[in-house]
Amino acid sequence: MQHRGLVMGVALVLLGAAPALAEDEPWLKFSTSVNYSVGDYGTGKDTTIVYVPFTLGVRPLDRFWLSLTVPFIYQDTQNVVLTGGGVASRKEQKGKLAQPARSTTESGLGDVLLKASVVVVEDRELIPEITPYLKIKFPTADKDRGLGTGEFDETLGVDVSKRLIDALFGFLTLSYTFIGDPPGADFRNSFGWSVGAAYAVIQPLSIFAFLEGSTAIARGQADPVELRVGAELTLIKALKLTGSVTRGLTDGAADWGGSLGLALRF
Repeated sequence: MQHRGLVMGVALVLLGAAPALAEDEPWLKFSTSVNYSVGDYGTGKDTTIVYVPFTLGVRPLDRFWLSLTVPFIYQDTQNVVLTGGGVASRKEQKGKLAQPARSTTESGLGDVLLKASVVVVEDRELIPEITPYLKIKFPTADKDRGLGTGEFDETLGVDVSKRLIDALFGFLTLSYTFIGDPPGADFRNSFGWSVGAAYAVIQPLSIFAFLEGSTAIARGQADPVELRVGAELTLIKALKLTGSVTRGLTDGAADWGGSLGLALRF
């Protein structure tokens, strides 16, 4: 497919833009979280999802990060399916992705994610930090049990961040995901966005709020939009704890969600 060539080209550009490694910055990071959500996504019946990713990141070159995420998924009812661009409704799909006649509960390995990112512009004066990235979803989840689509997805995106004042930071993310179409499915590529801010209340504690959304992947599904608020606590320089609550603002998003996570940097 033509977009695969574009993805490979972006990967080479990201690698070529990374300068040599700086010794005074962390070069290894590990993070994990427990993410709970519940909602009907416009299907008329609630789906509960527990998503637990384990992510290992390395910095082989200065400002260049490469990370691998291996997730575990628990899903109660199979009315939706997770993709590289978000949750897609199975309400109007055919074949193996057709909405099942009865509710089932499944759990197991999710789709493995590989992500490469590089800081091409650093935050200074009036210029924000700009970090383009490439993310590939590998179809490792069991499609027969509704834990994945069985197809590759590729995401091209950019993260923008800026210190607005001493303790206030602004964030913007734009992305485009090429969604793989399994047999019988009619999925669309998805444009995603996120805008938010974080405020350092005191030195170890920050609070944040983000408004996030994307175009719907499944036809007939509303575009998902949600509000996420939370806090981050730095216990030591290398260890951070994060907690957040999410509220869906459209039928295409989960009604409610919550997340607890930790991150280690070395």
